[in-house]
This record gives sequence, structure tokens and C-alpha cells, in this order.
Amino acid sequence: MDPIRVMIVDDHPMVRRGLKSLLSSYSDIKVIGEAGDGATVLQTVTQLSPDVVMLDIQMPGLDGVEVAHRLRRIAPATKIIALTAFDNEEYVLNAMQAGVYAYLLKSTSDETVAEAIRIVHQGKHWVAPTLMEPVLKRFQTLALAQIRLETGLADQDLKVLGLIAQGATNDEIAKETHWSERTVKREIEQIMAKLGARNRAQAVAEAIKRGLV
Repeated sequence: MDPIRVMIVDDHPMVRRGLKSLLSSYSDIKVIGEAGDGATVLQTVTQLSPDVVMLDIQMPGLDGVEVAHRLRRIAPATKIIALTAFDNEEYVLNAMQAGVYAYLLKSTSDETVAEAIRIVHQGKHWVAPTLMEPVLKRFQTLALAQIRLETGLADQDLKVLGLIAQGATNDEIAKETHWSERTVKREIEQIMAKLGARNRAQAVAEAIKRGLV
């Protein structure tokens, strides 16, 4: 098999030399180019056609996130690995939303760097283990917000759904929310309509399936 063609982008020459030296010890990986800034990689990526770009997030001028956005447009087949010293979940989320396939810390072991290159070359994603839990939680929060936006469910809807899921009757929901039973009934009907459910049980099942309760 042909080696994985890698381009290294970092504004520090020593980092580029270190990565190039590291990757030269793996027969299935070949460094075909390097760049010290975002503008240079954008100018040369279509000529070099790397399989993977290892991209520093913090660079002068165009930062790595903006470069990633542009790379996805001009070289969609190229997989991007963000390489940084910052273990900040905001950086990770911004990078992933820009189309980055993997997020590596510069303190990562040599073998992990090589393995991450192989993984993203296969079209899979990879995140540093220390960042996995907070990133997953953040994505779940974003996904929940998107579901709420799509369904039009408000905070009071979710509260009522939670009470229904606990087996509360209309009377019990009325006491908990300080509404009249007529208001509770109308609220439940609206919730069922938003979720496309025919009855209370179906509404709860749909809410559970979507991670709303």
C-alpha cells in the first residue's frame, strides 16, 4: 500500500522538524510538505494533495480553525488533525465544527500521533482521551438544544414531560406547576402535537428516545 501522505503546518520550525523526524520512522507514513502559516498551506495544499494535514491551532495571522474551514472547501478529501498545546474543550469544539477529524495535544506520545494519522486516514474521528468526556457532554448539550429548537419545546414543556414520565396525573401536574387542570390538559395536547405523539405514553417514549427526559 502507498504510504499516507502528510503535510505539517506549524509556525515553530522546531516542531515541524520534530514531527518530520518522528514520522520518518513509520514506513506507512510519508511527510510530503510543511508550512509555517495558514496562508502557505492554503496556497500549496491543492498542489501537494496530502491525505492528512497536521495543523497547529494557534498560529499568527490565520488561526488553525479558520484554516480548517477553508481547507474543507478547497481540499475536501484531505483529512485534518488539529495539533495543539491547549487542552481546552472550546478549542476542540471549534475545531471539530470546522471539519477537523482529530484533536491531538502536543504532549501526545509518538505512537499515538502515528495511530491518529492512520485513524483519520480511514475517515474516523479521534480526540485526546483526557478531553473525551467534556467534549461528549458538550456535544450532547448542543444536540439537545437542536432537538428543542426543532420541536419547539420550551422549559415548561420539558418539566411537564418529566412529570408525565414519573407517572404524574393531570391533577398532580396542576399542583406542581400551579396551573389549572384545564391548562395542564391543553399543555399536554400541545406537547403531544410537537412530538407527533398520539397519547401521553407515546410522547414520553419519543422524549426518551430523543434524550429530552
